[in-house]
Amino acid sequence: MQILAVSFGSLGAFILFNFFFALIYILSRSAGNGVYRWFTHDLDFLAIIFAPLFGLTQWAASSLYERYNWFVARVFLLFYAIFILIFSLLCFSMFGYFTDRM
Repeated sequence: MQILAVSFGSLGAFILFNFFFALIYILSRSAGNGVYRWFTHDLDFLAIIFAPLFGLTQWAASSLYERYNWFVARVFLLFYAIFILIFSLLCFSMFGYFTDRM
């Protein structure tokens, strides 16, 4: 039970970081890229370390901004942010459920 609780808690935290990073990308693409470059300092090993925290949103946002214009990309990112917020809340509720069961 502890392994499941820690897994859901960690997954919820990673997804919550991605949610806040998606909000930065909704504001502007240059701000999102700037924050990601600031975290990784253009070093490959830091990009690997920060992949669980920001990698999913970085990939989704860069794909959306390359494929669509800025308005459509931001609308899709808004839906993405809502989806991962719901998923994060689900992970935290499962974390609470498994914590109470211990």
